[in-house]
Amino acid sequence: MSGPANPLLPAPALRAPAARAIGHRLFRRAFVLALFFARLAGAQSNAQSGAQIDTQIDTSSIAPHRYLVLYRNATIPGDAASRVASAGAHLTGRNEHFGIAAVESTAAEDDAGTLRRLAAQPNVDYVLHDRIVSAHHLRLQNITPASVGVSIAGQSPNQATPVGRLPTHGTILTTPPNLPAPPPPPPYDTYYTSSPQGWAVQQVGGYGNNVPGGPAHGPWDTTMGKGVRIAIIDSGVDQTHPDIAPNLALNLTEVDQSAYPSPCDDGTPQDQQGHGTWTASLAAAAIGPGTGQVIGVAPAATILNIKVLQRMPAAISGTTTPAQQCTAGEASGLLSWVMQGIEDAITNRADVISLSIGATADLTTGDGAGLKAAFDRITYAATQANIVLVASAGNDGFDLSNPRYVELPAQSRGVLAIVASTNAACAQNVTAGAACSTGPITLAYYSNYGAPLNALAAPGGSYPAGGDLAISGWVRGACSSGKPNTSDGLPSDPAHSFGCFNLGHTAYVQAMGTSASAPLAAGVAALLRAAHPDWTATAIVAAMRNSAIPTPGLPVPQVNAATALTQTP
Repeated sequence: MSGPANPLLPAPALRAPAARAIGHRLFRRAFVLALFFARLAGAQSNAQSGAQIDTQIDTSSIAPHRYLVLYRNATIPGDAASRVASAGAHLTGRNEHFGIAAVESTAAEDDAGTLRRLAAQPNVDYVLHDRIVSAHHLRLQNITPASVGVSIAGQSPNQATPVGRLPTHGTILTTPPNLPAPPPPPPYDTYYTSSPQGWAVQQVGGYGNNVPGGPAHGPWDTTMGKGVRIAIIDSGVDQTHPDIAPNLALNLTEVDQSAYPSPCDDGTPQDQQGHGTWTASLAAAAIGPGTGQVIGVAPAATILNIKVLQRMPAAISGTTTPAQQCTAGEASGLLSWVMQGIEDAITNRADVISLSIGATADLTTGDGAGLKAAFDRITYAATQANIVLVASAGNDGFDLSNPRYVELPAQSRGVLAIVASTNAACAQNVTAGAACSTGPITLAYYSNYGAPLNALAAPGGSYPAGGDLAISGWVRGACSSGKPNTSDGLPSDPAHSFGCFNLGHTAYVQAMGTSASAPLAAGVAALLRAAHPDWTATAIVAAMRNSAIPTPGLPVPQVNAATALTQTP
């Protein structure tokens, strides 16, 4: 497969582990979700062999005839529209904050020629293709128990059954009426308070204030994150979910279906894939009566939902229907949407941004260098706005010691990268059929690693999995029930929508991946910001680094809110 005609603007080369191919995607969501009893051949192979980087040219992730133009000094010229027109294209967006313009050409235009003409214009640093961001293939099993009062398919766990009224006139009753007993209050926070499945939140310091299920005293004695705004830049969130709704303050979408249409998702801010709801719940799921079944690290923090990914149909061999393709589909979007999502977070005064997406760029290629420059410019602007950026390190098991390759946005300017750790109460064991047993906290087998990441660790989970309310190596979180008052299916009419991966309208899942690690660490950053509102983003990250706890089984220290709150600037 050959690159574009312009040698200065080739598509970025990628790496793949020896055990498996990446699947022709530049971007991948840092997330793994598997069946309880899935075959572990891939996990065993990754755990037993060193991951290698195999360069290959990827063209499937390019958004045809769509480009991002990075201007020098982060300044878009006033006459940029006419300049772009002279190159045979037209301007579709100007991001003045980043100095990046979005450009589109017609299908009749030669792609390589348009790239050359744009790159030759004055004050242009880089021109790169807009990119399609895609999720990994997921293995799923519905593991939501009916015994914990889960809200599914638009049911409200807070809805009381009416018991009637006492008469206001007529015969005076001399004995109390024989009314039915009032219903018991709906259960809440069950996975945290009544099972060991809140382990990941507790492992980074989400406990205290006499909340059952964890140590009675800890970081929550000081703060639960009230007043701090966490931007979740992902596939959206389920805005009706009882763990999300109490803390949700912003719902917006950057999905433009005229640019990248999907039959599986309507593009609204509502999560129709599941990933965004899961990550949001780990950072800031609400606590207390009237909420759902999980608790986040910063349960009083505010969630800013910024949707940049949508469910896209999967490519399935053989004869399939659109419904089958969408059921198996994963969330995808455009790089330009991610860029605009970070701008939205800045505009809406986010204190913390959680990014569970990632890309590997080959810096020896023009497009790879341009991709790194674009992310550096975007993330630096966010840090200058005093925002803490946290990003997952990726799920390919790569050693990123080779400086030719970088993981983005984890290795972008000012970003705190997070690798995945495991549960000491259910130590990592990728042997098929293994049961939970105690052991050391280690690096999850799938997690990227390497000194250039300059990362910290937070739970991502690993095998083995436990039962619904049992000790588990996986991470429990909320999931999406799709659009309210709909059934699972193609959103071709108002009565249907997709929700939680291929599980239908399911409110909770167990999962594993560095996609968990980033929002858990983001929750710790939120607790620090709430406790020290005068601290800069740089000071918060420094406190997290200085207080992280070294563990023999981890290559880097693990984030911990309890020790971080003892830090001074």
